[in-house]
Amino acid sequence: MTDSWIVVVIGLVLPWLTGSAWTYWLTSQSSNWHPAAVLGHGYLLGIFTTTVIMRVFQLAGLQQSFLGTSLCLTALAAAAALMIYLKPGQSRIKHAEPRLPEWQQAAIFLLLAMIAVRYLTIFQELALRPLFPWDAWMNWAPKAVVWFHYNELVPFASQKVWLAAPAEAHTYIEGAKNAWKYPITVPLVQLWGMLVLNSSDNSMIYLPWICIALASGSALYGHLKLASVHSLLAIAAVYTYLNIPFINVHSALAGYADLWVTVAFGAGIFALAEWARNRQWPYLLLALIMAIFCSQLKIPGLIMGAIVIAAFLLTLFPLRKRLWLALFIAASLGLLSLYFVGINATLPYVGEITVSRSAIVVPYIGAFDVAYHDVTDAVIETMFLMINWNLLWYIFLASTLAIVLTPEVLKNHRPEFFALVTTLGFLYFVYYFTERFMFAEDFTQINRALMYSTPVAVFLMAGALNTFLKLRQTQNHSLS
Repeated sequence: MTDSWIVVVIGLVLPWLTGSAWTYWLTSQSSNWHPAAVLGHGYLLGIFTTTVIMRVFQLAGLQQSFLGTSLCLTALAAAAALMIYLKPGQSRIKHAEPRLPEWQQAAIFLLLAMIAVRYLTIFQELALRPLFPWDAWMNWAPKAVVWFHYNELVPFASQKVWLAAPAEAHTYIEGAKNAWKYPITVPLVQLWGMLVLNSSDNSMIYLPWICIALASGSALYGHLKLASVHSLLAIAAVYTYLNIPFINVHSALAGYADLWVTVAFGAGIFALAEWARNRQWPYLLLALIMAIFCSQLKIPGLIMGAIVIAAFLLTLFPLRKRLWLALFIAASLGLLSLYFVGINATLPYVGEITVSRSAIVVPYIGAFDVAYHDVTDAVIETMFLMINWNLLWYIFLASTLAIVLTPEVLKNHRPEFFALVTTLGFLYFVYYFTERFMFAEDFTQINRALMYSTPVAVFLMAGALNTFLKLRQTQNHSLS
């Protein structure tokens, strides 16, 4: 029993250590880094690297194994240590903050204690009675189980190919019609856990679903501190995020991909916000890596990764009214031309792209009939009446009002504001204008989709509130 726990710890710590070592070396090349951000990005980078190593093994014709992947991770960790030794980073700038009053220290301790208790109970739930969601066991987990038993990434194919394939081809099929072409990173995370435990039937395989949530909270806190947010406000933001019922549920849902998209997207925008403030290349690199990570997790992750890239392009333009007016006019004309004229083209190595009033076809994402469906009642009930979000969206509306009343706030938070508005706009289009409106009306999908926006929403709300309070404090000082 002791030996199995040692192996579990190694399987969790080794990717985290490797990713954190490289994240530390990268971010410490600038003087603006924070240990919590390093740990948060470190787990994401480490687990993504683990899945990339497994893909390389497949391309090289090597069998999947715990030992082989572990040796590669150890070598990468050693290389990071060598880089830290040969080119050490800069000392960290510690943003000045007066000693916190005792009541604030007590509040921080209480919030941390509640987070710890909550995730201990989630761990207990996962360990004793894991939840196996239908989608995961229909579309995601079968790949990992089959790959574990073959020690290689045998193909999963469409129904037509599967029916025609001989038995010796070891071709498999999944439940949903297009699941065979879903990105494979989440099944590879499960496969890593199976290789660690040498079993496909063990609750500990799914511990990364808890780790990814905690890593996201760590990254959130670290980036808020990099933005000079008050410690109590930063911890309160982390508690707000990690206490969201839907985040908690998905931390215990063994095998679901949505939490991974949520966390990778959030981390990408956190890093991009730091790049926008200080123009430090390591954070741009982290943001781009997270955009790639998003695209490898789930088909909607392609959109979320594209939003990270679009937010980066936005940071290249200065905040000038004439420029933004010109961009707005150009975008409006573009949308009008799409509506009245449309697009129908086939791109080499990409596929058909069609945009018209009645249909949209996007390669790798799918084809959708376009028609308006009023699902406002379902959306309001989802966001404001159900218990999935606590008070998140009420607080978001109040924060939006503060931003509108104080436009100066927006200048310091452009990437995250753009990312959040674009994400919510994308979801609005999907559930109001495509056949997926039915998944809003029956409440089976819109909650999962809204989850993608939560880390960015909390990050923006905390940063905007901090900026708002500082502006008011400065105005009060000037008046006195």
